[in-house]
Amino acid sequence: MIIYFENKLSANLPMTAFELQDILDRLRSADSVVDFRISEHENMDLPKSLCRDFTADIYKLNLFAERFERLEYPERAAMESLLASNPECEFEDMLLMTYGLDSVPVWPCKDYYELGEAMIENDMVEELRELPDEYIDLIDREKIGRLVHGKDNGMFVHGYYCVPSNYETPDINIEFGKPENCFFRLLIAPKPTGSESTKRIAQWLSLPCNKEHLNDIAKDLGIGRVQDMVYYDFQSALPRITVSSENMNHIDELNDLAKKLSTLSHADFVKLKAVMESQEFTEISDAAECLNCLDSYGFVGNICSADEFGKEYLSRNLPTNFDLSVLEEMDLQDFGNKILNCKGAVKTSYGVVYMDLFSALTVQPEQEEVQEWNMETGMSL
Repeated sequence: MIIYFENKLSANLPMTAFELQDILDRLRSADSVVDFRISEHENMDLPKSLCRDFTADIYKLNLFAERFERLEYPERAAMESLLASNPECEFEDMLLMTYGLDSVPVWPCKDYYELGEAMIENDMVEELRELPDEYIDLIDREKIGRLVHGKDNGMFVHGYYCVPSNYETPDINIEFGKPENCFFRLLIAPKPTGSESTKRIAQWLSLPCNKEHLNDIAKDLGIGRVQDMVYYDFQSALPRITVSSENMNHIDELNDLAKKLSTLSHADFVKLKAVMESQEFTEISDAAECLNCLDSYGFVGNICSADEFGKEYLSRNLPTNFDLSVLEEMDLQDFGNKILNCKGAVKTSYGVVYMDLFSALTVQPEQEEVQEWNMETGMSL
């Protein structure tokens, strides 16, 4: 399910909890409640009533995308009938609908005739129950179908007849996953022997953890050493970090990195992700090295575009009595990009990484001499 957030940020849900937190960091949001739109053009198989603007907790949004993706017909037809009959429903109601679809009657019928046939065969028309069998074949199926449709206000959806008016809101408390207090997760299992797969006994390992916990997991899996395990899935709070091989050779290095990450504030953690993106770091060793020199980088996380940066830059360098309201309607995209380039700053998806960002650009003595010479000779560079 393709979702659009602010600042043209898009994502294909469902995602892992780490990936959702990364979206919040890119949105510069301290709250998990976000504004979003379900894309109509990139979700052609979704009902149009679902493709609009919403505000909801991103973790609930992810749960909805996961549950909706798993729906199969006739459940999908029941869901679409509910959305069609409640086009302005709130997002919370839509999430609840995915749990209450059993209350919506669904019949495999594509038209009134088939609906009438199904109602007669299943003895659902009370007025016909006393009718002798020899008269049943004389009954107009299409007419019966139209009568039933008018009575219960149902609708045909993708070859099914649904009765959304029978829907009952489930009385449940929905739980949804948020990130654990960790930075990496690995789905680990003993190394397979021959053609035998051991994935069925795999379990999740969260890092950081102590050495004793690693040894305990190895014992639980019936093996003696951590090195005799492999992993089948890897999740990282640092989106650029991946582990290419399935063996556990990097487990100690990865665990040490996770321990260092646990000492960072959230602001510094976001800054680390920005610096890694600006330097195109992808290795565990890169992240560890980056941690050691993180203080040497500057970071502004509230700047989402070159236009915003241009306005912020001018606001800091223009005279204090300058009317900054004139900048509001100006497009400073090109100006912002040129200043960023001159400063050697890098705009990332988290904000701007820099060394000396907002000081005024001044002409150096050698540049002044060149400019004076150009003016005297009438030449320009």
